[in-house]
Amino acid sequence: MREVLERINKFFKRHQYLKLILILLFIGLMSFQLRAQPADMGFTDNQILKEVFSDENGRMYLVALDPYYYLRLTENYYYHGHLGETLKYIDGKWVPYDTCQYAPPGHPITRPVPAITYATIGVYEIWHRLDPTVTLMNAAFWVPPLLSILLGIPIFFIVRRVTRSDIAGIVGALILISTPVLLYKTSAGFADTPIFEILPILYIVWFIMEALHNQKNLKLSLLYALLATFIMALAPWMWTGWWYGYYIVTVFLILYLIYTFLVSRYRDKIPLPLVVDDVKTLLPIAATFILGSALLISLLYGVDTFINGILSPFEFIKIKEATKTTGWPNVYTTVAELQTPTLLEIVNGALGNTFLFILGVLGILTSFISIRYEKEGMKIDLKYALLLTIWLVVTFYAATKGARFISLMVPPLCIGIGILVGQLVNVIKRRDDELIKWILYPTVVILFLYTFYKALPKILKIILPTTYVPVVAYGFLLVLLILALYKLVDIVVSRDKVKKIVILLLALSLVLPPLASAVPFYTVPTFNNGWKVGLDWIKEETPNNTVITCWWDNGHIYAWATRKMITFDGGSQNSPRAYWVGRAFATSDENLSVGIVRMLATSGDKAFERGGILMNYTDNNVSMTVKILNEILPISRSEAFRVLTEKYHLSDEDAKTLLNYTHPEHPNPDYLITYNRMTDIAPVWSMFGFWDFDLPPETPNYKREKGFYLRLAGGDGFYINNSLIVRVPVENRDNYIVVNLIMVKNNTLYSYDIVYDINRGSVLEERPTGFHKVILKHGDRLYEKVFNGNSSYSLIVRLEPIGNESYMAYSWISTRNLEDSIYTKLHLLDAAGLEHIKLVKATWDPTNPGVQPGFKIYQVDYGQEYLN
Repeated sequence: MREVLERINKFFKRHQYLKLILILLFIGLMSFQLRAQPADMGFTDNQILKEVFSDENGRMYLVALDPYYYLRLTENYYYHGHLGETLKYIDGKWVPYDTCQYAPPGHPITRPVPAITYATIGVYEIWHRLDPTVTLMNAAFWVPPLLSILLGIPIFFIVRRVTRSDIAGIVGALILISTPVLLYKTSAGFADTPIFEILPILYIVWFIMEALHNQKNLKLSLLYALLATFIMALAPWMWTGWWYGYYIVTVFLILYLIYTFLVSRYRDKIPLPLVVDDVKTLLPIAATFILGSALLISLLYGVDTFINGILSPFEFIKIKEATKTTGWPNVYTTVAELQTPTLLEIVNGALGNTFLFILGVLGILTSFISIRYEKEGMKIDLKYALLLTIWLVVTFYAATKGARFISLMVPPLCIGIGILVGQLVNVIKRRDDELIKWILYPTVVILFLYTFYKALPKILKIILPTTYVPVVAYGFLLVLLILALYKLVDIVVSRDKVKKIVILLLALSLVLPPLASAVPFYTVPTFNNGWKVGLDWIKEETPNNTVITCWWDNGHIYAWATRKMITFDGGSQNSPRAYWVGRAFATSDENLSVGIVRMLATSGDKAFERGGILMNYTDNNVSMTVKILNEILPISRSEAFRVLTEKYHLSDEDAKTLLNYTHPEHPNPDYLITYNRMTDIAPVWSMFGFWDFDLPPETPNYKREKGFYLRLAGGDGFYINNSLIVRVPVENRDNYIVVNLIMVKNNTLYSYDIVYDINRGSVLEERPTGFHKVILKHGDRLYEKVFNGNSSYSLIVRLEPIGNESYMAYSWISTRNLEDSIYTKLHLLDAAGLEHIKLVKATWDPTNPGVQPGFKIYQVDYGQEYLN
């Protein structure tokens, strides 16, 4: 038996490339398997709900929001040969034009075809030949997990190069592919750019390291430098933040050149075993990358692209300023992924826990110690530590500017962990002293037993995360089995069995926790068949010049699904329209809301754009511009003309031109969309809607006026003696509950707060309600009454019949400033009491708790009175 095992071992020793191929397959297929999990739709066991979030062929929709922007561009490019919805003749040539985004007027598309578009079309062309039911969305769904196969490869080779340890390279690669912050953004369905934020720099750094390692072979060294330069030249095509990779490598090369020059000059005076490269061989590498990248990027994308990239860090620093230099509020301060994380959130968010983060930092700090070759002993080689430190510092700073950038820290930290493992592996292999036997060995065993115990319930799931793609799932199992067999044979025939076992346990101790945290993994799509019904109605039943006004977050989905003009979306949210749309929803003045919508839907930003009539008149004073527009938008054209000419002394010509923007004779039709999550994010859109432009620009958001809704669970309604009784649980404590009791008798609304003792089953207190106003919608009737003029909160209730004169109550506590808002009247009360905005379509919204149907479409009827 031993002879057979030795033959197997010798076979792998003779054919090292086979082991290398198996390792790369193992890392790549594991990455794919982890990211394929969302396709199983494990977020629910309800088959009906699964069908709601999937297409007619049972394939899950894309997740998140931005992927729908790239899907729309991809469909345009595939079916029309350009990225736009149409071609428009501009400056003597036909250019692709996006009529949907930030429309009207939309904008020309000057960007090159995105890398994700080509990747999606490539997957589609192959898959569609095998299955004609496949759509471009289905293909886009699988682009991230397919590309993720490439994620771990450079990590493996970088760590292997630094430590000469395969198992250390595997550890670094597995931690990278299973890190939560990176897993979500590169999973199936997230067909966005995050995969391209990581891939280029991984390969650039790998090739630069190989170039430095092979300096004695000038041709090979320059070949690697050229490969790094080529990848750098492709990076702007993949992601707009490409410049951070260029800065990291360029700063490293310059600093390392300076270091090498100084050390070479004063080497005799430094009593340390330094690894010193030759400046003459370093210069071609540095020049090839730094100058070659600059040249290629300028040639491929234009000099402006390169210059803007170089200047981008200075703009990035100011990304979180509350108010832009234009004077309008900065929406980025409220975008969830741009919120400033705490230090602990950065540390835990990068690799999932503090322990791994510390190991990563330690690995980077100790990477200057070179013990790759036993015969050479320990040497000091600064280049790896210098590059990884710069990489980590730059990405750590980026993480302080927004949670979405935490993922950029993952690669250097994973390389650091891999290097630390590799250093320990080399120590274990070469030393047999008491410290190793009685301290390191027991520590590794204890660590392994602990992590194995914690991960034990998920071991089978780690081995087989999903079988959605059978050929990959069972191919992965086969590769894993062969590698496990090889390792078992290697241990059995080895003279250092204990050392090999300890090294294996060390590796498993570090990879099991992140792998266990990555299974099971699922994401819920935002787009669904409930929304699809409503959006299909807009696409098919409304005029071609229809404009959809909504809060920005779902704008990409609406544009893709309807191909109509969208007021603003996730690519244009940081604009003056954030104020105007927020104002349209937050105001209680229907005429103002309709006037805002009419202006945006027809003339876009012309009434308040810099260089326009009003901004020139106010000397670019945004506060005054907003004040004038809020004054004239709710009134008729003739009244607005008098205000402009008599109160503000505009010329007749300027007033008429401005009124063509605010009170157009032929406005575009507009449809408002609300959905349940808008109720939850009311503090965001209402803050912009109530924005006080006279406050200092640096005023933090928490000091600005905003409103909110608190959804109440439970509540019912019924009749007693021809009186409608509604019970709404307002507060629930351990010993008592507070119920608001509403009674409608003879068309008069009464409201009381009743405190009920749960233990005794008795009423402790009954008093008139403390709410400012109580609003009740019952069928077509709307009842409202002010009860407490000093209260800051109101109660909003709507009843839905469930049979036998019984009702279910949807209830919300609202801040006083939103009790009569247009949003309250629209989403919570189905446009009750409004004259110009009517509910025309309502469909199911499964994405968020709230009223159902919860996806609502309203038609805005401008009327003709405003033209008087």
